[in-house]
Amino acid sequence: IWLQIAKAAAKPEVTSSAKGTVQNTKIADKPDTEKNAKKSDSADAKKKAKGDKEAVPEKKAPEKEASDKDKELSVSLLNIQVGLIRKAWKHPSADSLLVEEIDVGEAKVRQVVSGLAKYCSPEDLTNRRVVLITNVKPGKLRDVMSEGLVLCASNEDHTKVEPLLPPEGAKPGECISFSGIDGKPEDVLNPKKKQLEKITPNLFTDEKGVATFKGIPFMTSAGPCTSSIPKASIK
Repeated sequence: IWLQIAKAAAKPEVTSSAKGTVQNTKIADKPDTEKNAKKSDSADAKKKAKGDKEAVPEKKAPEKEASDKDKELSVSLLNIQVGLIRKAWKHPSADSLLVEEIDVGEAKVRQVVSGLAKYCSPEDLTNRRVVLITNVKPGKLRDVMSEGLVLCASNEDHTKVEPLLPPEGAKPGECISFSGIDGKPEDVLNPKKKQLEKITPNLFTDEKGVATFKGIPFMTSAGPCTSSIPKASIK
């Protein structure tokens, strides 16, 4: 096609009139120019249409990802309850661990292993109210079964650690609530999803020692859970 156009454009050169040659050449060139312009416009239109189509999923994907991330990080995935330690003793084979029997309003007390031996004595913990996560996957810690996780406040250099304290009047088994946050806890947290690791960085005490998730207090029917350590991390 391009060869035929080239020949057609060359023919006017043998015309006796120079003026005619210029005119004929322009006539021959004009369709190509229009044709190329149409092709360019068509290509631009297709490119724009393609770009518009591709822009839609690219815009929605981050929103969906953000939504999934927020859901993943919601404290509502955790089943956090008030507990009462009925009995506590030193772990038989680990100096840093204590074993507690905790009443969470169930027919049977839960056995929980905690890394509190350096900070609390068994006597300090006996008959003490605590806050614990009850839907962690049960497992053995140094050959002793643990069926929960006692939440503790810690200062920055980890020299002071203490279990969170529910208010007097909060009953064993009562679930901790967070204003404005709804959702059903997981039956059992999946360790592979690292849900707990993603949530705990958002748990801390405020300047008054009130335990919070992103600034929202841990609430019971008798009031918020607290710690004597302000601005502490909770885990």
